[in-house]
Amino acid sequence: MRARTPGIDDLIPPGRALPAYTRKGDFKKAGARFLQAAVDAGLEPHHVLLDLGCGVGRLAVAVSQYLDDRGRYVGMDTDHKAITVCNEWIGSKLPRFTFVWADVFNTSYNPSAEAKAAQYRFPFDDDAFDFVFSNSLFTHLIPEDAGNYFHEIGRVLKPGGRTLNTIFLLNEESLPLIESGESQQGVLHRFGDLALVKQPNRPEAWIALDEDFVRQAHNEAGLGIEEVRYGAWSGREASGPGLGKKDIIVAQK
Repeated sequence: MRARTPGIDDLIPPGRALPAYTRKGDFKKAGARFLQAAVDAGLEPHHVLLDLGCGVGRLAVAVSQYLDDRGRYVGMDTDHKAITVCNEWIGSKLPRFTFVWADVFNTSYNPSAEAKAAQYRFPFDDDAFDFVFSNSLFTHLIPEDAGNYFHEIGRVLKPGGRTLNTIFLLNEESLPLIESGESQQGVLHRFGDLALVKQPNRPEAWIALDEDFVRQAHNEAGLGIEEVRYGAWSGREASGPGLGKKDIIVAQK
């Protein structure tokens, strides 16, 4: 007899266990939005799913009720405390769910790490996943790091696998809105030729990337972009339902 899968309320970590920065918003509703976006982009119940920047497990908890006996979930994050929370409150109750700490440099969550994201190799085999999801990961990666992460997504995806990533894209529509002050993002600073940031001394805190660069990085990673859904972060009208006000890119290997 198959063991009963714990319900959502049984898996949500208590507020006292969560890092302070993760306590905003509704845990359950956020996870449901992430899951719906992934399903709309092609996630199926039997898939092996990689959740990059998994945080404290919002998608993991939601997807626990969706994946079937063949499905499997792997979450990865640079925040060691978040991974510890996930393993204690979620992974310990779900044998097909694994959480991996990426010991890679991040100014906010892992400043003492020596490994750089631009050279980091995901600790997974080639062609290991059916679907790769990230929310608010590429909004914290400088261009060279982002380029490597797209390459790694392409490497670990199975042929035909799909990926959904949120991002802030700089293009001929968003840039004029930013320059005119309509984006409500405040003063942004040029970071090289391919990005704008809010904090030049801590660029990973918030970063927007040149869309042509992002498209080229997908192409070099063997990822064919199927959909770009522009969000309202820049002051433009959103082109479809999104996750917050971020842009969304869906691609297939």
